[in-house]
Amino acid sequence: MNDAIHQGKVIKYLRDYPNVGVLIPIYGKMSKLGTDAFFQCCLAPIELVKEEMKTDCTNNWSKCTPGFTQCTSGDDSQIVYHRFGNGDGFEPLIIERNFDGLGIDNSLEVSEEFRLINNLCFDRVKNEYVDPENETTVVKIENGLVTIHKNYLKRFLAVKQMSLLVHLSSRAHNDGVDPEIEQISKPICLDGKNTTISYGIDHFAKSERNYSSIYAKMFINGCNLCDCGYWPYSERQRKYEEFIVGVDNSGKDVTFTSDPNLLNGHGKMNENSPHYFTPIFFKRAVLQKYYDSPKKYEIGGGFLRCGNKWLLYIDNQSADYVVAYLGDLGRDLPSQSEQQHWWQYNISIDGELSRAKWQRDFGGKFTDPDSPVFLFQEKYKLVNELYEEQLGWTLFLPLNTDDTYNFTGLRIPLSNAQPEFDMQILCLVKVLIDSFNEKELSAACDNNASTPKHSIGKFEQFLKVKGVKDYETHIRFLRDLQGLRSTGIGHRKGKYYVKTANKFGLPEKDFKTVFIEIIGKATEFLSYVQDIVHEIH
Repeated sequence: MNDAIHQGKVIKYLRDYPNVGVLIPIYGKMSKLGTDAFFQCCLAPIELVKEEMKTDCTNNWSKCTPGFTQCTSGDDSQIVYHRFGNGDGFEPLIIERNFDGLGIDNSLEVSEEFRLINNLCFDRVKNEYVDPENETTVVKIENGLVTIHKNYLKRFLAVKQMSLLVHLSSRAHNDGVDPEIEQISKPICLDGKNTTISYGIDHFAKSERNYSSIYAKMFINGCNLCDCGYWPYSERQRKYEEFIVGVDNSGKDVTFTSDPNLLNGHGKMNENSPHYFTPIFFKRAVLQKYYDSPKKYEIGGGFLRCGNKWLLYIDNQSADYVVAYLGDLGRDLPSQSEQQHWWQYNISIDGELSRAKWQRDFGGKFTDPDSPVFLFQEKYKLVNELYEEQLGWTLFLPLNTDDTYNFTGLRIPLSNAQPEFDMQILCLVKVLIDSFNEKELSAACDNNASTPKHSIGKFEQFLKVKGVKDYETHIRFLRDLQGLRSTGIGHRKGKYYVKTANKFGLPEKDFKTVFIEIIGKATEFLSYVQDIVHEIH
């Protein structure tokens, strides 16, 4: 006897539904229950749910498409347009597009309102809708089965003040006719669900056989509106993390909330609280998360930006720590979870604001950055602008969109470890050496057949042709830097890498110190090419 015909898996699944996972099925065929199980759903006004749950019928759900209704006929007929084809308030959440057999495959779509309120984007490769801000799969369409993130669904239902009606039909067959199976239809007692199971004999099959079918109607309600998480309710339920503001006499960390409303600001407000501009210190590894997603986050000298969603002003000039004001952490980080990310890197140290941060925030002056990396980046841009203005071409080619992270992600290694040091050397070589404008350098040498094949050689010959002097130290630096990349990053490390690394002081010095020295020499090289532009003009 086929156990599936008794639909034990289906009944257990119904008993637990919708608490069956994060992504729950709401539309389409689901094969894992061992039967021909099919879900469908419909949004319904809360006040109609009680009446709707009295029957397992879904006849009126199919009308949830735009159209007209006509009351009576003749000259007195009234024709009314309904957005969803009915006047009962039912709406579709999942829409199956049917093109009437005109050679176009049917397709599944998700309610526009649901997509827009959650700002979802469609990943065509994975066939799923994603919340890009939280990097969360919200709706997944796989083999015709639509599953939806339960949290996003319940929040949406709260906003709509509607319930989601879900219907499951499940059919199974036996091989042959089992006399022990009684032909009957009876309800199944499942809390809050209208469920019926029927057994019978299929007389229309090639040979008679038993079948069973389950029809179950369920409903899902939303959360409380105040917990929906959409603005302005997001502000009302906002919680703030505490950060270390000092150390007490016993050596224990003293913490205080980052809620801006509770901090000392202007006037006599909250006089006994820490000031809004209290510097809070973090390990530099706090930025790793953001460097790892360069398409989503931008880190510059003094700021961290997440697209157009939020901006946090920071002091990231130091090679040892990152600083942010206590009030900014509360005001500008968008959620408690984002604050918790920063909280886990919070440290109590005798640090201070950088000269650049102090001058900009309290001195009212624009000043050059302290960080050697930001100095390099500013000089790099300046050199390209200068060469474009004086020569009509840039010394360094613009990076491809997929390569821009090599420039924007340049940094003093967050950890004093070989892998990150290697990665930063690779980025620097791509930006500095691999990006030389070889075409223009060769053209400036009259495309001489003896022009070297590689970029450093072409640049060196360019300097010789232009009669520039005192370039040997910089060319040697570029070759050593290229050697550090080619002997240790592009290939297995060996004796050649050790020889090259020794030129930069490894391993006597740590990776951070060496990279700071390298980026400093790179900036000196940029200053050199800036100074000689008048000689080659």
